[in-house]
Amino acid sequence: MPANLLIVDDHRVFGQGLEAVFAAEPDFEPMAISNPGQALGVVAARRPDVVIMDLRLGEVSGVELTRQITALPLPPAVVVLTAYADITMALDAIRAGAVGFLTKNASVEQVIGAVRAAVLGGSWLPHELLSKLVAEYQDPLGAPQLIAQLTAREHQVLSLMVSGLDRSGIAEKLHQSPNTVRTHIRNVIVKLDCHSAIEAVAVGLRAGLRPE
Repeated sequence: MPANLLIVDDHRVFGQGLEAVFAAEPDFEPMAISNPGQALGVVAARRPDVVIMDLRLGEVSGVELTRQITALPLPPAVVVLTAYADITMALDAIRAGAVGFLTKNASVEQVIGAVRAAVLGGSWLPHELLSKLVAEYQDPLGAPQLIAQLTAREHQVLSLMVSGLDRSGIAEKLHQSPNTVRTHIRNVIVKLDCHSAIEAVAVGLRAGLRPE
């Protein structure tokens, strides 16, 4: 079944162009909107699997809109696609729950790859941004103490997340269903006091976990 994709960009021509790009892919059903004020209503009605989000939407903050969308029950994954590569804004978007971040000078292949990763429960983040997130991560207990709260299975799931596996890859590795892995990932995020899987990976790296 094709993934339901919502594109939120106040530049109508760019949004429609991106919609055409994804419409040419057999595994997507895209829809672009240029009025960010409609986004929450469209998400509630359409229930997309992924939202591509610009960060500067006129008077609307794409970071705040990302936070509102990811706070919904069973929220879609949010991938940021923006013309502005400001590191502070990027980190704010990740902390708001975005699972991917690209600038608009990324290739079409990179954008499609990031959205496909999000559909599968994975993430897409430039290495330098993840490094910055790890370096700036602060918590009152310390990353190792947070990691110690995880069950053996949750620790295994986090290790595989750090290694770059998406939800389906983890499910195959552990011989579990993707829905079961989704629950494990959600539990990991909650126990590590994070807002997204990317933040959980940052905590894991800060605690000493390394890609296999």
